[in-house]
Amino acid sequence: MGKISFRHLLSLFFICCIFHLHAREPYDATVTVGPVSVTISDPNLVDLSRSLQSPAITELIPFYTPTTPISILFNFRGIEALTAFPADSTTLFVTIPETNTTLTFAGGTRENSITLFKDYVRDAGTNHNLLRAYAKDSPIDPIAGNPNSLLAQMAQYDYLAGHLSPFSGCDSCWKAQPIVHQFQAGLKSGRAFDGGYDTTIVTIPLRYSYSPNLDWALIIDSPLTYYRNGGASSFFSSLGIGFRLPLLQDWSITSSVRLGAGGSLDLCTSGCFLLTGLNSVYNYKISDFIFSLTNYAGYYTSVNLWLTGINFNYQLQNYIFKNGLSFTSCRGWDVWNKPVNFSVSFTDSYFPSGRLYLRHYDEIEVSLLINSINPCIDYDCLSIGFAYQFGEKSLHGYYLNIVYQF
Repeated sequence: MGKISFRHLLSLFFICCIFHLHAREPYDATVTVGPVSVTISDPNLVDLSRSLQSPAITELIPFYTPTTPISILFNFRGIEALTAFPADSTTLFVTIPETNTTLTFAGGTRENSITLFKDYVRDAGTNHNLLRAYAKDSPIDPIAGNPNSLLAQMAQYDYLAGHLSPFSGCDSCWKAQPIVHQFQAGLKSGRAFDGGYDTTIVTIPLRYSYSPNLDWALIIDSPLTYYRNGGASSFFSSLGIGFRLPLLQDWSITSSVRLGAGGSLDLCTSGCFLLTGLNSVYNYKISDFIFSLTNYAGYYTSVNLWLTGINFNYQLQNYIFKNGLSFTSCRGWDVWNKPVNFSVSFTDSYFPSGRLYLRHYDEIEVSLLINSINPCIDYDCLSIGFAYQFGEKSLHGYYLNIVYQF
């Protein structure tokens, strides 16, 4: 039997993450005609509305006609809508409990009435009440409400900027980072499961930090993220600027401001947030190990984002708190003439707002740190981490995190 290399394991992980099987689609509708019910699932509203045309329903329920009374229970990625056509009627009656909304759509035909309802959902509803409902009741909203959303990822990368190098605190020759100009790039990929849905997320973290005296530092951070649920795709990114200020030999604070935006044509949503925060990092050296305590507090507010004449503003403002512990070796082992160390970390995240689907979750990560990958440059470090995430409402997720600094 041949050897299984790390490269093969890595390839298998990405195949499982990106080409996932049996993923639940974000949109479904349960059609009931008399005693018969059938459920239709689709990755977007356009496909779902096509699946609810009269000929398509007749294929599923042969005795259905355009004058037959019919009820349709929609599920828009966690938001339910109770709808019905009475007998001999083309008017669609709609009730959305999560938004306390009751509506009617009269398009002349049942197909046109469903199209009018589709357009209402696509445009985020009256007064953006659907956006607020997505953040509060949807496990897979790409903008807010869950750990993989734009808002949560903005806070995560501000939190990570408190440690510009995984070996902060190990060497007394530098405090912020080991070189004046430090670049960071990588790939984070994983899957999260909650509320009967699953999310595949792929992020490219990009960061540059400048520290002329290896003490204080200016930080520019801009991760790019692809987010997928079933056949629905989303994209978002953010730009963060931070400043690291040393207070004591082993204590520093990093202030930051970050603007992020993203959206999805499939999920009919977009959003933009402004986040400002303060990150405190204290390193305590124990022999050849570093114990680090990280505390982050941030304040976020949604801002206007106009697209196709619609203002996608989630109307959310509140605080974020992230606290973590990490334990890192400074002088590990030589493996193939490369210094190899390890790090173990725990991070707790808390959102006080009651208007978000998930308010509290935790993450544990174990990483291998490999130095001197390229002997032609002064400093580089490859970090390979495996993380497990868990929290309220049966949230759990698995992630592979690869970061290269040079």
